[in-house]
Amino acid sequence: MRKGLILFCAVFILTGFFTISSFNGNSDSKKAEASNTNSESKGESIAKYCISSVFPTVSRGADEERKRMTVSNADSKDKTDENTEEDTKESSDVSIVDTQKEESPKAAKANIDYSKPAVIIYHTHATESFQPASEGNFHSLSEANTVREVGDILTAELEAKGIQVLHDKTIHDSPSYNKSYSRSLETIQNLIANNPTAKVIIDLHRDAAAYTGNAGKTIKINGKEVAKYNLVVGNGNENANNLKVFANQVNAKAEELYPGFGGRIIEKEYKYNQWVSNYYLLLEVGNNQNNISEAKLTAKYFADVLAEVIKEIK
Repeated sequence: MRKGLILFCAVFILTGFFTISSFNGNSDSKKAEASNTNSESKGESIAKYCISSVFPTVSRGADEERKRMTVSNADSKDKTDENTEEDTKESSDVSIVDTQKEESPKAAKANIDYSKPAVIIYHTHATESFQPASEGNFHSLSEANTVREVGDILTAELEAKGIQVLHDKTIHDSPSYNKSYSRSLETIQNLIANNPTAKVIIDLHRDAAAYTGNAGKTIKINGKEVAKYNLVVGNGNENANNLKVFANQVNAKAEELYPGFGGRIIEKEYKYNQWVSNYYLLLEVGNNQNNISEAKLTAKYFADVLAEVIKEIK
């Protein structure tokens, strides 16, 4: 105990010595400042060496704890459920209009059978609503003015073109928003298992206006105000490249049919359950500052786009 105390005192004296030495000379000159910095660093290094010699167990314990905390934090991040407010899209946004210089590769053929359901539409956040339904911070259990109503329009328009659709309106984000994607994964897996002919999967959302300048985004098509859309791709999926190819194909067709209609492709680190199909679209129609009428028109024109893309992958 006495030996340890003596060594500790020696460390204290050495630290003081190097600190005092570091302030000798002209403190106003750059050379003196550099000298001070070097002396201070040497003093700190020697002090740390001496302390670690006196208290090796404590020093190793601190390092091991830091390593343990680093691993713990990484595990926590990996295991974090994907159900935080993931309609925040501040990370890499890619517009096909700006980036596509050459013809994009086409998605692989899907062998679609028109006599059976080919498309599944569902909603991880089924309560997301549009103007004028502003209650509950734009989340409504009532179907009116929500993404479910937009899904009805998309369903009807596709079926009018001879494409059978399953539209599931299960609410996964209420009464608890947490683990919405976990609950919707169970839904989509069951739907696919019971309808193996369905190839194109659409998780239909809306964006949050707070991340797009607090204003509804629209484009004029045939003289009407139509809400813009986004396509989100989860780079955490092993099939992320296939998802991007399909998203780009959809956007290219949107630009071909209705110039300016093609939306942003937003890449995020999550999975969003998109690994269940290479023809999966996380479709965001407008945001909470768009009127439901604008969102419904998006569904109408997006059906034209999707029908043509389905022909290409058939």
